[in-house]
Amino acid sequence: MEYLEKIDWPFIWSIVRDTVIPHSGTLIFNTLLFLFLGFAISLTYSIIISKKKLLKRKPKYYNWAVKLYIPIVILSFLYVFGQIGLIRGIYKCLEKEKTNIVTGIYTNTLGFAFETEESKNDFIGKIQATAIDTKKRSDEFIFQLKKESKNHNSGYSLVDSGKNKIADYLITKYGKDIYKAGVYAMLNLAVAKAAHTNLDDVMAYDDFSAGMDFLISVGHRDIEIAVLEKLDTWFTSLLSNQYWAMVKSLLLLALIIVLIPIAEFFIYKKWIEPKLLEKELLAAQEHKPNPVGTPLE
Repeated sequence: MEYLEKIDWPFIWSIVRDTVIPHSGTLIFNTLLFLFLGFAISLTYSIIISKKKLLKRKPKYYNWAVKLYIPIVILSFLYVFGQIGLIRGIYKCLEKEKTNIVTGIYTNTLGFAFETEESKNDFIGKIQATAIDTKKRSDEFIFQLKKESKNHNSGYSLVDSGKNKIADYLITKYGKDIYKAGVYAMLNLAVAKAAHTNLDDVMAYDDFSAGMDFLISVGHRDIEIAVLEKLDTWFTSLLSNQYWAMVKSLLLLALIIVLIPIAEFFIYKKWIEPKLLEKELLAAQEHKPNPVGTPLE
């Protein structure tokens, strides 16, 4: 309950309303598709374990009880695959809006610095002073970005408000990654043009200086393209990693559900059934009729 109380539900709803609902067809299609897939898999699994007599037990009450595995497995799979379908639907919606979201991130962070050549040059001068020690300066840089983005009028319409909210959320949570992606894109563009050096190698100070000189003279539109490409790559990777992390956990849950009836049947055959057979044998011997002529003990 404490966790639920901390969730900013109006913010969550605004994102869903402005980003997901416009693609509600995609969301509904993926959810229904995976619900059907989950039902088909669970039904097939239930038929297989029934035919293999994995649901057959000796005592009547036990025999009837294990039959409950069928509805439990089906309902569990509907829940798990429904969740996967919902997550995939949202993933596909965000993927379709990726360009707008990345543009929103750029507009609310680095975009304000490139409105004019003067502001671009001023910004690059600051980058020159801070890029040498990225980790140390990144917190200050993010603070400045958030401060400037609050005063920056992006010109977005009401329809795009969801994209701005997502951008602000990503800035807050992944500000350092955005900063590194932006700086790397600028340096990569500059060094590739001026020093022909790959940033994967160790970059000498002379190469770094030459790259900065190139950034001062290059048009800011080239820098914008490089930064947008790098932010696009970063956001795609982030989205994909988050998606697969959630899906893998749900698939693991589905595997556990599948293994429970099999594990329980193994326990029954290994330890429970032999004891039941032993009891039946003893009971049969006790009630065995006495042969004629044999004295009773």
